[in-house]
Amino acid sequence: MSLMTDDAFTRFVQRALIERGAKIAEDGKPGPATRAALLELLGPAPERPAPQGWDARSARNLVGVHPDLVRIMERARDDAPVPFVVIEGLRTVARQKELVRIGASQTMRSRHLTGHAVDIAPLDSKGQIAWDWPLFDRLAPAVKQAANSLGLKVEWGGDWKWRDGPHWQLPWGAYP
Repeated sequence: MSLMTDDAFTRFVQRALIERGAKIAEDGKPGPATRAALLELLGPAPERPAPQGWDARSARNLVGVHPDLVRIMERARDDAPVPFVVIEGLRTVARQKELVRIGASQTMRSRHLTGHAVDIAPLDSKGQIAWDWPLFDRLAPAVKQAANSLGLKVEWGGDWKWRDGPHWQLPWGAYP
């Protein structure tokens, strides 16, 4: 799957709108007129229930994430020896560019861009995010076991050369 730049996506949407007879602003840039045309053409987005059993932040960050990865995280949440939160799921291209720019990510081919990755963080005894590697190392077997028990495969960024403890993704081979 190839990802479009923001400009290419805008042109794609505009062309689709014009082909369907929708009117867009004369300047050709996204704005209120384009949004109104999209809403008129497509109608409101369907309501999607938030994943159950999560704190509000985690539930919000799981929206748009592949259902198999959500299932893995739900099973891990229930079985993990350490509580955790989902700190990031589906990302925009703009967010990914910013993370690459500041060195928090090394690629524009992130699985976050397609909803095939999440970042999770363990919580300490006070319910605060803890960035201690031993806690990530305690979470990893539980997440891997959760995937295995569901008959799914998952990859952990903590197993990579450039360790990324929070990162979990569905493998490219199984989920192109």
